[in-house]
Amino acid sequence: MEQTEQNATHRWIEIQDGKEKFQEIVKMLVEFDERTGRHDYAPLKECHYMRKAIAVGEAEHLRILVCAFPSFLYYVAAELNNCQGRVTTCWVHEDGIESERAEKRDEPDHPVHGITCMSDIFRRNEEIGEKERSELGTLLRSLMDRADGTAKDVLEQKGQAEEKKGKAKEKGEGGASRQK
Repeated sequence: MEQTEQNATHRWIEIQDGKEKFQEIVKMLVEFDERTGRHDYAPLKECHYMRKAIAVGEAEHLRILVCAFPSFLYYVAAELNNCQGRVTTCWVHEDGIESERAEKRDEPDHPVHGITCMSDIFRRNEEIGEKERSELGTLLRSLMDRADGTAKDVLEQKGQAEEKKGKAKEKGEGGASRQK
């Protein structure tokens, strides 16, 4: 999936189709973190528990907004709001399944092509407009605004990394030709 600066900074979707599948994905990742102990050394441990709440909350009480970044990354802003209270959180989700599909594109029978992933869910949902965005709560809007700024930083960093790769490749090729 090609991603441009415009859709990385401005294309936000709200997950409505596939919300339960999204929760399953997050739940698997949360459980993996718990089994491996990764959640114990996270900079903000409470974020793990906020994602867990999103994963197990009733779907009708969830609002999930997603913005695509380059390189199979998605910024997720999610809110669980029920009679017990409200949890609003955000994180960057790396879609390892879509990344693996890209590597296995010449192997159409590979099992990775049959697994539903974040990219599939993202593609099935529609972009939210400015009107919908303006009607969101202040906290969700601020998380989205932060992501829009972060997306620009990610694009700049990716461009710098690609530039360095290109220079290193040129240098490597130049070095190889000098050795001949």
